[in-house]
Amino acid sequence: MAIDLSPFIDNTARLPSIPRVVAKIVEMARSGEVDIQNLASLIASDPALAAKTLQFANSPMYANEQKIENLRRAIVLLGLDTTVNLALSFSLTSSLKEQSQSGLHYPLLWRRSLIAAVAARELGRITGERAVEELFLAGLLQDIGMIAIDRLHPDFYTDLRSDQVFHQRVREYEIERMGGDHAEAGAWLSKHWGLADRTTLAIATSHKPVQFSKTDVDGQFVRCVCVSGTAADFIILGESADARKQLYMQAQRILGLPAAKIDGLISFLLDQIPEMETLFNVKLTESESQSELLEQANETLAELSLQNMTKTRGKSRKAEKVDIASRLDPVSGVFSRDFINGYLPDSFSLACRAGRILSILMIEIRNLKAIKKVLKDGADTFIAEQANTLKSKLRAGDMISRYNDTTFIILLHDTLEDDTNQIGLRLVEASRAVVIPGQHGRLSAEIVLGVATHGNKSEFKSVDEWIDEANEALQR
Repeated sequence: MAIDLSPFIDNTARLPSIPRVVAKIVEMARSGEVDIQNLASLIASDPALAAKTLQFANSPMYANEQKIENLRRAIVLLGLDTTVNLALSFSLTSSLKEQSQSGLHYPLLWRRSLIAAVAARELGRITGERAVEELFLAGLLQDIGMIAIDRLHPDFYTDLRSDQVFHQRVREYEIERMGGDHAEAGAWLSKHWGLADRTTLAIATSHKPVQFSKTDVDGQFVRCVCVSGTAADFIILGESADARKQLYMQAQRILGLPAAKIDGLISFLLDQIPEMETLFNVKLTESESQSELLEQANETLAELSLQNMTKTRGKSRKAEKVDIASRLDPVSGVFSRDFINGYLPDSFSLACRAGRILSILMIEIRNLKAIKKVLKDGADTFIAEQANTLKSKLRAGDMISRYNDTTFIILLHDTLEDDTNQIGLRLVEASRAVVIPGQHGRLSAEIVLGVATHGNKSEFKSVDEWIDEANEALQR
């Protein structure tokens, strides 16, 4: 599966370009004829770049006792490679700004990129990789292909809206619509710019680290870039326990790093964020806008799935038009079975193509018939309270639907079976705690749990087989 690069080749004038001064610096670096005087002269010709270089040389990262006031001394302190990579980093983050009519969330993109850049450099230091400043640049540019796609198709990411906060879903969205992802587009752009071959390789394989063993010449370099993206997602998603577990798993699998090393990486990133915010003039920690993105993500998914359902049904003369209200169950207020039946096949298909883990939980209220008999008209209130309780215990990005009269179904992304079982047990406990006083005493739900995980240990052939597995688990 590969992206069609012909639109990029045919429309280079519309693609992002690196500033003239930086292009000369890149050319100088590739020629191997970099010297301090020539580099200082080039940087000095761009006042903004010169100021940023001095600011970086005087930052706490280098703990210099005396203030650096000229570019030559700054370059000596930083080193030639660091200076070249910083010049690229500063120029790109300042010049590649959001375009009018764009569907891409640029602040979120650069937030992830800059955190990943710092993480890639620190992972290189932890693992003994020598080219740590090159890792900073590769980490920064691993998602640059999204900007290239946005420049050619300004409305491409519009349908994703707030779902852009979940990076894996961005990749699935790209694969579904283009046959490939932004890593391929970014690698082409990196090569077009004339960047180092290893940087281009790291961008191309930022989502496919297993293509290289750690003993390959560039294997460790590529793997550091891949894990840096997961580390950035951890910070962006609010440092949740589940996100931490995902980072632990990725770091162990890809780099062989123990949890203690990752805890150290997280502490380092949190310490570095204020300085990076100052240097690059961007907000890296959770902002009000980011929180809103997280809150809106599930609603966006509902809208997109609803649009797809409407289009599909519109092809049949007998099918009724789906209106906005049909995405929600009228009693519980969570997503309806109609909605989830349209969403699950697409989600399952994309997970298969992207190699992603997906889990479903089924939570059945076994004694609901008896509860309805006692509560009569008040039964709907009990069901709604159950739904709200379950929903309140889920993570951002998890989805809950009322699958039938007695059963809720919950979709968990990137969650292994053991973790899914733990989440399920917590939900069962919360559900049982919902009680309603009645004439015959306090009523509570009798709950049973069914779990099915696709990916990792189990691979299902179809979405129906996947759901059937969870259903059968309810009966055991």
